Amino acid sequence: FTRRPTVTSVINAPASAVFNPSGIPYPLAFQSSTNEMYSFFNWGTRGWLSDRVNSNFTFAYSQDLTHVTNASPQLSIIDTFGSHRRLELVSGYIEIDGRPSDGLFAGSNLRLGRQDVYGAELAEMDGASFTVNRPRYSWTIYAGRRHTYFSDPVQRAIGGGNFLVRLGKDSSFEYDTLYYILGTNLFRYRQVLGNGWLFSSSFRMVGSAPTDFTADAIWSPEDGKTSLRLSFAQKITDKDYFYDYTYNARDLDPYNPLLRLNLEALHPHSQFVIDFSRLINDRLRLGGSVAVRRLNHIQDTGPFDTSFQDYRAYGQVFPWKRVDLLFAYHERDSDDRTSSVPPLEFDDLSHTGETKVQDVSLEIGRSFIDGRLVLRAGGFYRNLDLRDQFTLITDAGNKGVLADASFKLDSRSRLIFEYGLDSDYHVFEPDIQNSQTFRVGVAWSY
Repeated sequence: FTRRPTVTSVINAPASAVFNPSGIPYPLAFQSSTNEMYSFFNWGTRGWLSDRVNSNFTFAYSQDLTHVTNASPQLSIIDTFGSHRRLELVSGYIEIDGRPSDGLFAGSNLRLGRQDVYGAELAEMDGASFTVNRPRYSWTIYAGRRHTYFSDPVQRAIGGGNFLVRLGKDSSFEYDTLYYILGTNLFRYRQVLGNGWLFSSSFRMVGSAPTDFTADAIWSPEDGKTSLRLSFAQKITDKDYFYDYTYNARDLDPYNPLLRLNLEALHPHSQFVIDFSRLINDRLRLGGSVAVRRLNHIQDTGPFDTSFQDYRAYGQVFPWKRVDLLFAYHERDSDDRTSSVPPLEFDDLSHTGETKVQDVSLEIGRSFIDGRLVLRAGGFYRNLDLRDQFTLITDAGNKGVLADASFKLDSRSRLIFEYGLDSDYHVFEPDIQNSQTFRVGVAWSY
């Protein structure tokens, strides 16, 4: 451990074929989950003892396989627990469904226990939710105690509701609300238009402040060969915490004396995205996307919030039977960090981060034994330009190879193997030389 922090100031995020505004994707070898074993268990009952009653239970288990000292940059939350392992109840609830003959309660659902409710925000709670679904409308109300894994907040009470009205067979209006310290209110309108068009729009408020407006249009004709998505988003104010609506909670846990990581609210900006995909013939599909974000005020530029242009192009080729080839190109330019606005303070981070990212990837896959065995291999090359107020790094290259294998043991289980090798990433301090990642997993259902 050199006590020297990394100088990249970027966010780790999984690689994706769809534009991801949350950060630049990097190999998972640089994340603190390295050398960990993790499992996800889900089971339940459906109609057991009574056709009205269902149940669902989900557990997550993780364990660090190697000892990590308290000063290590690879220290993760799991290392703060005894024996470096953790078993968590992610969800556990019982559902009681109403029968069609139940009159007022026909089409209803009562859920009791640990659950997630999607609406204005994702509400994770131990409590109850009640849903009624009718041909013209549906609604859900919920309330409970916020459950946490690594904190002890003073404020535990959480509740809200989702209300949907179907204005006709082609349109609907929805109002979602959640209250936790501050109220969050979300209004949505959806409209199906002719020739495969779907239009949707939303308006969001936190407390009494308007925060977000979005408008989206998706075109997907019946033949399934073409898809087009147009999206506009306007950040009206920064009176919310985009990354974590629970940020305002006061934490009593003695092991958390400091505030949690806060990337600050996103400043007002406008963003436009266009995403297009087309099946040319039985052997070739092409696609691409363009995303442009502009901050309302250049003075709001920061290490996690900047104006940018993001371009992606990709293709999928099926040269032979049971063989597919994927290739992609990506470029991201952050203009605000190259502006001539000087830093005002010694610790000013407004110009810290990447100014240009370019990467190319290629992947080929082949299935065997009637699809039971699938092998994939590929590689990537990435070029980075980075800066802060003292340092300028250009053409920092990184390349690597990736491979995975998946074997279907039977109709319910599958073995998974993954391997990754990355070359020297010299922009990091301390230096990372030829990092390797190997994962073995199994997935099964019953």
